[in-house]
This record gives sequence, structure tokens and C-alpha cells, in this order.
Amino acid sequence: MERMAATVSSTSGTLARTRRAILDAAIEVLAEDGSASLGDIARAAEVGRSTLHRYFADRSALINALLDDCAEATQRAVDEARLDDGPVADAFRRLVRAMFDLGYRVNFLFNEVTLSNAEWGEAGWERAHVPMVVLFQRGQQEGYFAPEIEPEWFVRSLWYLISAGWEAMAEDDLPRHVALERVTRTLEGGIRQHHD
Repeated sequence: MERMAATVSSTSGTLARTRRAILDAAIEVLAEDGSASLGDIARAAEVGRSTLHRYFADRSALINALLDDCAEATQRAVDEARLDDGPVADAFRRLVRAMFDLGYRVNFLFNEVTLSNAEWGEAGWERAHVPMVVLFQRGQQEGYFAPEIEPEWFVRSLWYLISAGWEAMAEDDLPRHVALERVTRTLEGGIRQHHD
């Protein structure tokens, strides 16, 4: 009985690792070339195409799995940023850093035309953003964020600027730390020069 339980546990561990390898390879390949084939993804994941199809029947199933995975990663990143801890300014910088690390995943998915608004909602995407909105509202109450800005604009601006940072890294060879600093600075104070 113990041997059977160990075999089942080992098999489920292997299945989870293979699925993770396919998802990781897919986001890397598709972030580089949104028209890449499932065969390209299978090669990058170092699995056969038939193995990939056992996990994901077609491209649509794989894209939906990537969306779910991204929503979960966003939720984890936001949780790890501890947005309830400390001053709003510090929590906001932690949020930007956490989200910046997700940029390569999100850039591809934002441009994926096959995903509907309903699919974004089903993936838990909105739920992942609730702590961001709570931070923003706390920041408005404390005078850190402008009172006339809506939470939806705040979240949208975060993602757009993070996307711009990743594009600058890819297209202009901008170092990651510089891109992150520029995104943070722009979000905190815009691009105009401030005089004391």
C-alpha cells in the first residue's frame, strides 16, 4: 500500500513538473514570437508534441492555462509585496517591483487577440487586483495618490508602464534595473522635472 501511494505521488509530481515545464517554455517562446507553433513550444519544453497535447489539447487550451497561471502568479506577487505593511510609498514601490517581474508574461497575454474579456474575468484577474485597489484607496485617503484618479486608471497605468519597461529592455537593451527605476519614477511623479 505504501509503495502504491509513493508511486502515485511520484507520478503526480512528474505530471506537475512536465506541465510546469510546458507552461514556462510556452510563455518564453510566445513572448518572443506570438505566432510560434505548438511544436516550437514542445521543443523548448523538451517534450514530444504528443506529450504537450496530452496536457493541452490545442493552442486555445494552452493560452487559457497561461492566463490562469499569470493570474495566480500576479496574486502571489501581490501577496508577497505585503501591501498592508508600512507606509503607502514603501508598499507602492514593493508592488511595482513585484509586478515588474511579471511583465514578460503579461506583455504576451495583453496582446493575445484570442482571449475574451470573459476569459480574463474567469481567470481570477480581477481578484488579483483587489489588494492593489485597496492600497490605492488607502494612498488617496492619506494624500499620497491624487484624489481625482480612478482605481481602474491606476491599475491600467501600472501595467502599461511595466509593459513599456519590458519593451525598452527588449528593443533598446535598457538594463533591467534602469527600466524598473524609470517605471517607478514615472508612476510616482510623472516625467516632469521637480524643483524643491
